[in-house]
Amino acid sequence: MDQGGLRKGGRQILAAAALGVAVLAAPPVGAQTKEELAEARALFQEGVALSAANNCAAALARFHAVASVRRTPQVLFNIAECEARLGKLVSALGNYRIAAAAAAGDPRANDVTANVGARIEDLEQRTPKLAIRRGQGALTATILLDGAALGAAEMSADIPVDPGPHVVSARIGDREVARETVTLAEGEEKTVEVAIAEPPAEPPPAAQAPEPPPAAAPAPVARPSRVPGLVVLGAGIASGAVGGVFLGLRAGTLSDLDALCGGDTSCPPSARPTADRGRLYTGVAEVAIGLGVVGVAAGIALLVTNSGAAPAEPRAGAVTSRRSAGGGAERAAVVLHAPGADLAGLSVAGRF
Repeated sequence: MDQGGLRKGGRQILAAAALGVAVLAAPPVGAQTKEELAEARALFQEGVALSAANNCAAALARFHAVASVRRTPQVLFNIAECEARLGKLVSALGNYRIAAAAAAGDPRANDVTANVGARIEDLEQRTPKLAIRRGQGALTATILLDGAALGAAEMSADIPVDPGPHVVSARIGDREVARETVTLAEGEEKTVEVAIAEPPAEPPPAAQAPEPPPAAAPAPVARPSRVPGLVVLGAGIASGAVGGVFLGLRAGTLSDLDALCGGDTSCPPSARPTADRGRLYTGVAEVAIGLGVVGVAAGIALLVTNSGAAPAEPRAGAVTSRRSAGGGAERAAVVLHAPGADLAGLSVAGRF
C-alpha cells in the first residue's frame, strides 16, 4: 500500500474510531451497566490513540477489553487493523470478515461496511498459504503444523498462515518420525511433502565363537545324615505326648474317685476299680514322659553332632552343649518339667 493509501486508511480508521465511540455511547441493549460502558468508551479511545501512535500491541489489548463489554463492528474492525499491522494476518482476516458480517444492515456501521471489503481483499492476497501433503511412509502418521494436529480437511486444502517460520512434523504413536521448518513471506505459497524414511536394515549379528564348556562342579562334600537324630527326636516327642494323654486320663479318674468317696479317706469297695485305673494311668504317664525326655535329649544331641553348626544359646527346656575344661567330649543336659499329681513338679535330668 502506497503512502496516499496509508493516509487515506488512517483517516478512515479515525472516522471508524469516532463512530465506534458514538456506538458505544448509544443506549445499551444488553446487560452492561453505565459504569461498564463508560470504562469501555475510555478504553476504546485509548486504543485509538495507541494505534495512531503505532503502538499496536498496547492498542490491541485495549480493543480486546472493549470487546468483552460490547462487541461492535467498529471494535472488531479496529482489532483486525492492529492484528494486520502486527503481522497476525490470519487472525486479522478472520476479524475483518466477522466485522463485515456484523456491519451488514446496521446503519451505524456504514463506515465499516465501506472499508472492510478492501481490507479483506488486501489480506487475502498478502496471507501466505501452505499446502501439506502426505508422502512415502506417512499414510498413517499424525501430521502437525506448529504443534497442532491437522485434520483431513486441512490436509486437502491450502492452509493460510502468518508470514515467518513454521514447523511441520509427523508422529507415529509417541515418536516423532519427521520434522521440517519452512519459512514463508507475505503472499508466498509453498507445498511441503511429509515423507518418512524407512529405518535402515540392521546388520546381521556377528558370528560368535562357541562358548567353552562349563567347568565341572566340585563333588559335594558328604555331611553326616541328620535322619537318625530326627527319628529319635520324633519318637521322644511322641512318647511325651502319650504321657500327657495319660496324665489327662489320670486327672479325670481322680475326679471320679472324689465323687465316689465324697472327699473321705475311706472309699467303698465299688471305688477300687477306679483307684486301680488311676494307678495304671499314673504309671504309664511316668514311663512315657521319662522315655520322651530321654528321646528328645538323644535326638537333639544327634542333630547337634551331625549338623556341625554352632550351638544355640542355652534356655529353659532346651539342650545345652559344651566342652569340658580339659577338652573332653561334649556333654548335653536336658531339663524338662512335666505337670501332674504324683508327677507334678517332676524334673528329669539326663546326661550322655
